[in-house]
Amino acid sequence: MRQVAALLVVAALGGCAVAPVATPPFVPANPSAYAAWTATGRLALAANGEGGSGSFTWAQQAAATTLSLRGPLGAGALQVVAEGEDLSVTDAEGRRLDNEETRALLRARLGADLPWADLRYWMLGVPAPDGPAEVADAAKPPLRVIDQAGWRIGYDAFNSTHGVSLPARFTAVREGVRLKVMVDEWQVSPAAGHGP
Repeated sequence: MRQVAALLVVAALGGCAVAPVATPPFVPANPSAYAAWTATGRLALAANGEGGSGSFTWAQQAAATTLSLRGPLGAGALQVVAEGEDLSVTDAEGRRLDNEETRALLRARLGADLPWADLRYWMLGVPAPDGPAEVADAAKPPLRVIDQAGWRIGYDAFNSTHGVSLPARFTAVREGVRLKVMVDEWQVSPAAGHGP
């Protein structure tokens, strides 16, 4: 009898182990709540039948973006600085190019034009505020989909950081261009008047 009871307990515990766990509610980030944030991880870009991958560090300070790319995608190393529509890039040899030269270099290196002004919002899992967007959330991947500016961004995983859901993995697709981003670590600094 004791053996039967023990087997029943083991079976019950085994059932508990495989029971689905409730997914916590999605809590979108509020970009104005951050004085600054940094994301580090890996990305892969495919465009027009060609592609590459590499690691990145994305540092956002208000509207200013500093994106450091390393590995094959950056052909060694690239640092992209963007603020609004202004772009500059510094290559591994320290050469700096501005705006149209930068866009031409990035098109050559990355194989596509990327929406730099919108990407800083998509990195946080929210649509850019300056244009129309459709947002849909779901209980299974993609957990969130944003359609904006001709791009479709599907989020497959989020991490809870300081009480909000920040992307761990997403893919942005538009007309033969596919950008996949995997964030390994987030660091956020709350803006004045916002708690951690």
